Amino acid sequence: MAKLILLLGLVGMALASPFDYDDFFSRNYVETPLGKSIDTATLKLLKEAYTLAEDKNVVSSPLSLMILLSLFNSGAGPQTKEEITRYLGGADFATSYRDLSVRFSDLNRDVLTVANKVYVSNKYNLKDTFTSAVRSYRSEVDKLDFGNKEAAAAAINQWADEKTKGLIKDPVQPSMLNGDVAAALFNVIYFKGHWHVPFKANETEEKDFHVTKDLVVKKPTMRLTQSLYYAESAELGAKMVELPYKETGFRMIVVLPNEIDGLPSVLEKASQKGLLDEVFKLSPPGTDVELELPKFEVKSKLDFNEILPKLGVSKLFEEPALDVVEGQSVVVSKAFQEAFIKVDEEGATAGAFTAIILVETLSLSPPQTIEFKVDRPFLYMIIGNITMIVADSLDLFPPKPVKFTVDRPFLYTILSEDKILVNCRSNNISRFPTTTNAIQSAIIVGISSFSRPPPPKIFKVDHPFLYVILLEDKILFAGTYIH
Repeated sequence: MAKLILLLGLVGMALASPFDYDDFFSRNYVETPLGKSIDTATLKLLKEAYTLAEDKNVVSSPLSLMILLSLFNSGAGPQTKEEITRYLGGADFATSYRDLSVRFSDLNRDVLTVANKVYVSNKYNLKDTFTSAVRSYRSEVDKLDFGNKEAAAAAINQWADEKTKGLIKDPVQPSMLNGDVAAALFNVIYFKGHWHVPFKANETEEKDFHVTKDLVVKKPTMRLTQSLYYAESAELGAKMVELPYKETGFRMIVVLPNEIDGLPSVLEKASQKGLLDEVFKLSPPGTDVELELPKFEVKSKLDFNEILPKLGVSKLFEEPALDVVEGQSVVVSKAFQEAFIKVDEEGATAGAFTAIILVETLSLSPPQTIEFKVDRPFLYMIIGNITMIVADSLDLFPPKPVKFTVDRPFLYTILSEDKILVNCRSNNISRFPTTTNAIQSAIIVGISSFSRPPPPKIFKVDHPFLYVILLEDKILFAGTYIH
């Protein structure tokens, strides 16, 4: 009889909700250290970009920048390496971005394109060690005459246009180039995804969107009622919904602040710890969500010369890199990104082009000479080296064992790989009905409760919000939308 109750319950759930439980069980991605590192770095960058943006509409692919920084790190100076390594999450991730770039480059390019390109001046050759690093990122390498600014810009822009399928046009202006450019590193990320459940175009209508508490505008707003992953985060002061794409592993997370003017606060909190912890708290589908989401299109230009120093990465603009080209040290003169996103009833299309331009160090203004003229009485000291030995604190102070005593009602789950087989709560067994009449009553109540699903959650995106597009736990694009 217990089996009958379980069966009737599952049938009732299936009738009450259009959710496909096979899809639920296929949601088997997990949070990884690399994904968490990308998450934190992404939200820190997005916060700074939002602060600097005039209209506050921002779209960016920090992952595109991280891949290039990881590549450049192969030939950077020691202080630059230290800063980049810290921003990327630590030395353990030194090769992770390379491996990620290779893995993504093998995916269906109609859905996701990740491409790298290195142009080196026809005056120089790349160092063998840097060439090996470039090849390991599956990067193309070509010679270019940067002195012919118009032709060089045209060649780069043609590559960007091709890789982003026309989304990013002419990101490099001839004025950005000259004969002092020794090499340039480029990355492109392109994504096109289709909603798992598309919005119906005939249900899109003009609705109020609160840009601020005092400014309301009309925006074409899409509507959808569907079982979706959903959560309310008291910590962020926002609620979240997940929109899956048909393409396996890809999804968009929309983060809607509780307050109309709450986006800066949500961004500040997210920049401290990222979003993934909250994303993995999203409740599985069950209750329908009534979603209203505006269609939108955003294009951004980000100046990393201004943003990166705020993230603790500044030495790459100052410290010569000796291991990029043969016979010449170089330094980063300019780093920037152009990004675009369009969200409509069918899905989302997004693209990003990132550039790091390296110039000969002699082309920079030489530092002023410091005059130190000893022409009066002075003090001097002779100092020998001092060696200090520091004990490993981890060996001296082993962690204390964690006490875990099960002495009260508890929840337990039985899994097979990523599949939840049993999800139960242990409690006083005597509280369950045992008589035949009681069991029949329980069946009737169970059927009645499943035939009357709870009211849908309301998720009305009618004021500024934050969004991210992920593949598994890796953020590809992140942005804010104001108006």
